[in-house]
Amino acid sequence: MPKKYILFFILLSALLGIYFYQRNIFIGLDKLKNPNQSLTELHLENQGLRQEIKELTNKLNLNSQPYLTAQVYSRYPFNDNQSLIIDAGFKTGIKIGWPVLAAEHYLLGKIIKTKANISEVETIFSPDWRSAVKVGPLGIEALLVGGRQPKLEFIPANAKINPGDDVLSVSPDLPLNLLVGKVSDAISQPTASLWQAKLKTDYDPNQLKKVFIITDYERID
Repeated sequence: MPKKYILFFILLSALLGIYFYQRNIFIGLDKLKNPNQSLTELHLENQGLRQEIKELTNKLNLNSQPYLTAQVYSRYPFNDNQSLIIDAGFKTGIKIGWPVLAAEHYLLGKIIKTKANISEVETIFSPDWRSAVKVGPLGIEALLVGGRQPKLEFIPANAKINPGDDVLSVSPDLPLNLLVGKVSDAISQPTASLWQAKLKTDYDPNQLKKVFIITDYERID
């Protein structure tokens, strides 16, 4: 790039920096007049910025990985989330068993049926779903049982499980260490030797408009 363009961009960046610095000062002085409103506005702004950063990061990471994006067909009024229909089939190379993600590294389910232009995805919200998982920093082994409210079963009674602990996939027919969800605050002890815990996800399955399919995964039959 010619030097004159480099100098131009440096000067433009400096001017923009001065402008936004002064603008933030004046905005800050104005907000001092009404601190309660200012705190609320700042909180909402921070939430919006965090969401934008998360979405941009996911987009960048997904674009650099072997994923295929597919749109989700409307499920109304059949919104039990047991399965989803997506607009990609064997004509685009979709194979049965391929993992399907709600977001980067966030397991949603897997392909169970394919046609020319559509496929069916069994999700972790299906009562037929069963897969091995590990929980928390110690990697406590458990069984993920699907359903409207997925849960973790066969947790040893002496295991140290805390609300908010990550739940990761360790099933041999799925990629290792995909995030499945987190332990919710409801933990019960139905027997003396085993615990159960409910699973929560950071996404609302009813709001999913698109999914990401891992295209380079070979399952173990």
